[in-house]
Amino acid sequence: MRRTRHCDLCPRHWTGADACGECPLTEFSLEAPPGGRIARPVTGFPGGHAVDIKKADDEVTRHLCCAAQTDVVFAQRLFDHIIRQPQRGIAVSPGVDLPVVLRHACAGRRRRALRECALNAIALLGTLTVLGSIAAAVYSLSAAPLRFVPWALGGMLIGTTLVKFADKVAQNRAVTVLLGPGRFSAANAPQPVKPLLRRRLTQIEELSRGNISIYRKFEPFTGYGRVVGGWSFAIDVEKPRYEGGTTSPFQVHDIRRYVAAQVEALDWRGLEVADRVFVSGRDVWEDDGFVDETGRPLAKIDDEKFDLLLAKRDGRARPYTVIRLIGWDGELALTIFLRFAFVKKNLFIEASHSVLTPLQARFHQHDKVRPVTTVWGFAGLAFRSLGMFEAPTAVLNHVAEFMQDRRALAGPGAVHDPSFNHGASYCVREEASDSRYRRYFQKLDTEMYTKVVEQRVFDALVQFLDDHNVHTGELVERQTTILNNGVLVTGGSSLNAESVAAGQNAQATTYVATSGGNKGK
Repeated sequence: MRRTRHCDLCPRHWTGADACGECPLTEFSLEAPPGGRIARPVTGFPGGHAVDIKKADDEVTRHLCCAAQTDVVFAQRLFDHIIRQPQRGIAVSPGVDLPVVLRHACAGRRRRALRECALNAIALLGTLTVLGSIAAAVYSLSAAPLRFVPWALGGMLIGTTLVKFADKVAQNRAVTVLLGPGRFSAANAPQPVKPLLRRRLTQIEELSRGNISIYRKFEPFTGYGRVVGGWSFAIDVEKPRYEGGTTSPFQVHDIRRYVAAQVEALDWRGLEVADRVFVSGRDVWEDDGFVDETGRPLAKIDDEKFDLLLAKRDGRARPYTVIRLIGWDGELALTIFLRFAFVKKNLFIEASHSVLTPLQARFHQHDKVRPVTTVWGFAGLAFRSLGMFEAPTAVLNHVAEFMQDRRALAGPGAVHDPSFNHGASYCVREEASDSRYRRYFQKLDTEMYTKVVEQRVFDALVQFLDDHNVHTGELVERQTTILNNGVLVTGGSSLNAESVAAGQNAQATTYVATSGGNKGK
């Protein structure tokens, strides 16, 4: 009898020696060292399950699309803070296809508008019939015209119930079929009917694929979550490795590109490296290339412009190398922002870490909805749809919204006002994020992602500087402090503890008060 074994890397079975041959969890492509064996592939995602990057991005987008289709308040915020703000930047977030979310928000609003129009038309027709019958009965002093009243009320009941039933069926189909788990496709997102909205969503799609982030508030990394750490230091690039030697000169973009290439060489699923410029919405007028003559943000800058910004050590627009890592079906996103700058003979290196925590529980409620396919299921929807009267103000609200769309999006736009803040005012992913991790291992995995990438960054820095004969002793010491101890206080941060020890052979001393004075222990 042929025996099967379990693969150490995935739930599959195999009959061979070391691997099932179809394991999807290989994260690194490692070459075997001379005379040695290839190291076991490392799984980079929690729970031992690697997730395809596109599938992970679609999963987060799918949850947000469900909310945009069904949550009126959430959809209203998307219109107020994103769609109707053509002169503001777009807050892009890892793992979120913002134009797709907005398309579903438009589809949900249109469905609700059609429902309200139909309900109000039925209510108006029925009310006029009832009032007309009563007026005819009073005028003719006869009860004969009143025979139409029951028919009018019955027609209102049936018509209102049918409209609500059709709306519930359409919403159920949207959530369970179009946006159901395993069925969602960003390419199938419905396009808006109005040309104004289609044109606006095309502009948003261009902005989301660009390389410019215009922020509004104090923190520059809008869309990437809260900042959870960072470090910075300077290296004397004119100090040679050996006394009496000389260093090889290099440009700042040389080391930036080398480090980015080394990080990309990790070949880790969920890892993306890109260049991006961050500029305040109040400073875009000081430099060309961020907004057009009407004040609308531009999508991207070219490589030449990016290199010019790199050369400015204190420019208002800051170029960064953005390293993104995602896990947990895309719900955990770590982003590391690297910046390189020359300050006289020193190379300044800065890193900031931002993390997007998982979505709130309410954004997962739609996965509990089941498609209605049975007679009893349709009967339940019909029972919940019973009703006769609807508030007539709902349709007026939709009319007001369409008028607001036209005022905000029609026309070429106003003349650029230098005092206007063009920064993004709203981020859908940050709005949907929970205030804490939902699993303990998510917190640990954030630290794992950070340390793996930082180790590769420091290794690349040391290798590059060694190749240019630059002394790297101080860099190695800082690397040890940052990676092993995880303690580096910069800027406005503070650290409160009875004792702190960091670095090699460091010792901590605590002083406690006694009756005879202070005594060290």
